[in-house]
Amino acid sequence: MVFRAVIAALLITTVVGDTSSQTRPRTSKGTASIAGRVIDPDGAAAEGARVAVYAVRDGAPAGIVATGTSSYDGRYEIGGLPAGEFVVGVTPQRVRGFGGDSRRLSTAPIETLYPGTTDRMEAEPIVVFPGVATEGIDIWLEPAARRYSISGRLLWPEGVDVENVVIEYGGPEGVRHGVWYVPDAGGLFTVEGVSRGTYVLLAHAETAKGPLMGLASTNVANDAVHDVQLTLRQPGSIEGRVVVEGAGGPDPASLRVVPTQTLLTVSPLFPAMEAVPESSGRFALPHLVGEFTIAVPDLPKGWRVRRVTRGGTPLPENRVSVMPGERVTAIDVVISSM
Repeated sequence: MVFRAVIAALLITTVVGDTSSQTRPRTSKGTASIAGRVIDPDGAAAEGARVAVYAVRDGAPAGIVATGTSSYDGRYEIGGLPAGEFVVGVTPQRVRGFGGDSRRLSTAPIETLYPGTTDRMEAEPIVVFPGVATEGIDIWLEPAARRYSISGRLLWPEGVDVENVVIEYGGPEGVRHGVWYVPDAGGLFTVEGVSRGTYVLLAHAETAKGPLMGLASTNVANDAVHDVQLTLRQPGSIEGRVVVEGAGGPDPASLRVVPTQTLLTVSPLFPAMEAVPESSGRFALPHLVGEFTIAVPDLPKGWRVRRVTRGGTPLPENRVSVMPGERVTAIDVVISSM
């Protein structure tokens, strides 16, 4: 049998051998682990999926030896395993990644076995070595979508040194969301494993004078996308005030003003900055690029955000757009008990 699925943090190898007589994992004093990501058919991270690790008997999955659950970004890690041969199976429970959508599946969930099959006899066993972490065991849930890539270059002002360059990607249509680190000093990047749809790329970088951010969108259709240019600039900001309509309302200084990005589902690694208003209700939200809804959570019972205006004009769906370097002012967040 050819083992095509061995990807280890310390060892990447292909093992060829006959395992037809192997009926159970070998025991070892050192325990190991299997880790990877679970991906929905549309390419989005599959949060809350049940991950089962099976022993192998007669070349097929037998009894379950360990279970786990995929996290917000689809990642799972099953530890405490002895050396041996295992099959990994995943049963979806929720949809979409980064914790923003916890709707239950509308149909009965079907288990997908690594590397992406519902047929137990087609599952590929994974070899686990004593005490070694086996990484990269990614499972695309059936029916798996074709994977594409988005590549291009990040640009930034001449003479500026940037560090910790990261691209968040996703979109409004429920396409795959994720975070891509850019180690290339020249800003070249290739985001792998995306599916069809409209994507928004939101870049972050650190400099000695503060953060830079960039925003671009593209569409993935029938092939990889090349030559995307994403320019890093100083981020924008939103400035305004919380207006309390009616008597007996809360003190603005006891509230929080929270912007939520609407163009893509952002990672918990890069949440938008919240603001605590002054007693006058004035607030400032720095380091923003994109489109945001403005919320005031934890209001007293019966109180809610009635409208968001700019210069007295109501903004549709309470959405505020902020471009790089733009200072958006005169925003009123009106709360009332009506």
